[in-house]
Amino acid sequence: MSDNFINLPTAEIQNRIAVALEVAAGLSPGGIDDYTGSPGGKVILKGDKEYGFLGFVQPEDMGDLLGNPDGSQEFNGVNLAAAVGITQGTAINSNTPWMKFFSGNDIIFVPVKPIRHSTTWNSIYNAGAVYGDGTIGVNPPNGRAGNKLSVDGANSSFLIETDGADRGFLMSGAVIASVGDTIVTRGFANEENNGEFVISEITDTAIKVNATLFTEPKGRNSASIYKKGDEVRQDAEVTVGKHKYKVRLLKGAAQDPLDSYSDSDRNLVGPASEWNNLILPLHERAKLGDWNYRSYAGDVDDWGVGLTDKDLVTHHTLGHGSYSWMQESSDTASFNRVSRGYNGASPGNHVNSWNVHTIRGWRPALHLSS
Repeated sequence: MSDNFINLPTAEIQNRIAVALEVAAGLSPGGIDDYTGSPGGKVILKGDKEYGFLGFVQPEDMGDLLGNPDGSQEFNGVNLAAAVGITQGTAINSNTPWMKFFSGNDIIFVPVKPIRHSTTWNSIYNAGAVYGDGTIGVNPPNGRAGNKLSVDGANSSFLIETDGADRGFLMSGAVIASVGDTIVTRGFANEENNGEFVISEITDTAIKVNATLFTEPKGRNSASIYKKGDEVRQDAEVTVGKHKYKVRLLKGAAQDPLDSYSDSDRNLVGPASEWNNLILPLHERAKLGDWNYRSYAGDVDDWGVGLTDKDLVTHHTLGHGSYSWMQESSDTASFNRVSRGYNGASPGNHVNSWNVHTIRGWRPALHLSS
């Protein structure tokens, strides 16, 4: 899909929306809200510093990508991907406007439309651009995390509950590791079960190590296991104009990993979900709450902006990349990652982290760091 912005509000229309919101907000009782000097509006138009909207920003107003070579410094989706080191997939909507938000008292910028399709979650992780926290993240590719992990002390083994022969440690496409590899385990209740261990035997349901372990039942959501060689520090950063930004994905769920994907709301609703608390309030369906998947949206404020699925490309009939990758792992199969969109803005699903498809979109968040 080539860049085509006939259906996207023009800069003039967006500015009129912003002005109308400023008037409705009374230019904020406290005056200026953003003192960072970052591009775009300085006043929260809707929401607050936990979750708030400060308006649209045109790409030319962001500044140049200073780390890129000459000829590639114009701020757009193509050059941003190059700066981060993401080459997999196809560039789309390169010159889309961006939305400026407060999220957890920090400033983030998110593109109105996805800027790349057919890009895997794994490739984004391997570029250090999923979590934006400087750690190796919650769950590296091919890792397993969540409440299906347990420990068998008698057999010095880490176990995983499976839904079938293809859902365990040796899942095709996500084999966690091999005999002789070093795994890292975290988040188990007994500290002796956390650390680095060399695999002596491995099956689909058990990883045996040459170390003393202590029995633990399944059910601990913080538990995780991954191959040490798969870890990548999540510290992707770009300099745009006068500012530095961490590059990460949005949070699309209540927690990571999920603990109730099988429930009616798929664990997508809650105060941690940036998608629900930032993107959905801008959508036209926020006015009536008539979401395609009401239970996945929860109670959403209406910020009066009225963006459509066409504006946001959140429906698969309206362009590629309509399913935006989020940070979280699923609890039903922790090699799956959460995505939002596809049949409107409210839906959420999970799919294996190596999935390549034109519906899979990269919609990064630029998190202002300095």
